[in-house]
This record gives sequence, C-alpha cells and structure tokens, in this order.
Amino acid sequence: MLATYLSKEESLIRKNILKMGHETSLAIKKAMHCYITSNPVLADDIIKNDRVINELEVRVEQECIQIIARQQPVAHDLRELLADMSIAKELERIADYAVSIAKIVKKQIFNDPDIEVEITKMSEKCIYMLNEILISYAEQNPNKANTIALLDNDVDNMEHYLNDRLFKLMSTDPVNSISYTYQLWIIHQLERIGDRVTNIAESIVFLATGKVVNYD
Repeated sequence: MLATYLSKEESLIRKNILKMGHETSLAIKKAMHCYITSNPVLADDIIKNDRVINELEVRVEQECIQIIARQQPVAHDLRELLADMSIAKELERIADYAVSIAKIVKKQIFNDPDIEVEITKMSEKCIYMLNEILISYAEQNPNKANTIALLDNDVDNMEHYLNDRLFKLMSTDPVNSISYTYQLWIIHQLERIGDRVTNIAESIVFLATGKVVNYD
C-alpha cells in the first residue's frame, strides 16, 4: 500500500515538473522571438508569466518535502524526490534567464543582423537540449541524459565565438557598444541554460542509477 501511495504522489510530482519544463521551454522560445522582433509587449508577457513557473517550483518542493517527512522513503524513492527538487530548481532558474532576456529587449537595443542569426542558432541548440532532457527525465533514461549533457560543449563554443565577434564590433562601432554589451549578456544567459540542462542531466543519472556524476 505504501509503495502504491508513493507511486501516485511521485507521478503527480513528475507531472508538475514536466509542466514546468513545458512552460520554461515556451518562455525561452518567446524570449528569443521577443529579441528578434524587439517586441516590448511580449517582453512584459514573459516577465508576468514567470510567476506560474515560480509557483510550480514551490509546489514541487513542498510536495517532495512533505512526502519525505511523512513516509521517510529510501533507495530509489528517496533519490527520485531529491532529484525532483533539484530539477525543479534548475528549471525555475532557466526560466529566470528568459525573463532576463525579455528585460534586455525592453531597453530597445540595436541588433546586428549577422549576430542575431548566430544568437538564434545558439538559442535553438539550448531549446533542443532542454526539450530532450525533459524527455530523458520522463523516461528516466541516463544514457540519453549523458548524450544531451555533452552538447553543452557546443553551446560553450558558440559563446566563445560570439563573444569574440561582439568585442571586435565594439571596437569598430563604438556608437552601438551598449547594444553589443546587452547582446553579450543575452549570450551569457543562453550559455547558462546549457549549464542548467547539464545539471538536470546529472540529477537524472543520479535518479536512475544512484551514481553521482559531474559533467564539468
């Protein structure tokens, strides 16, 4: 009976985390559309809707803590609850990066067309990683999680390339240096998404195998 009860509660928690993941992925997509279109109205919408993701994160954490306190689970059940809390926290922070990008867009920055294309490619890689790691979580698939974590190297390389490009533009086009600085910050937010997805991958491996891994 206890195992059945835990299974039902853990299933609900997993459902809320996947909902968080969907909302977070959508927030990043909206943030990048906001960046490309310089749409301050959409930026306000992203900032406002972040509350939904924050509330889901709090709900997941409270549910996990309550189960641990009441049922004192062990082995896989305890690992799952600990991993769930960690994953929910990572998703909440990823959503914060979408908010940061939206706030930058509200400053009405100048977008260099070539840089915009490259930043868009970087964002697409990050969104792909996020969506795939959510599938890995739903399947509790550590091999898939490992594969996705390795893609963070691509994101890091994109960041280094774009940083070099923007620093050169700042030296040749000082009039727009402030806008280039803001775009450096957008790139940094995207790089952090890759890092957070990697952290989620580590939690999935721990959940599924009990092994602690570090992809840094």
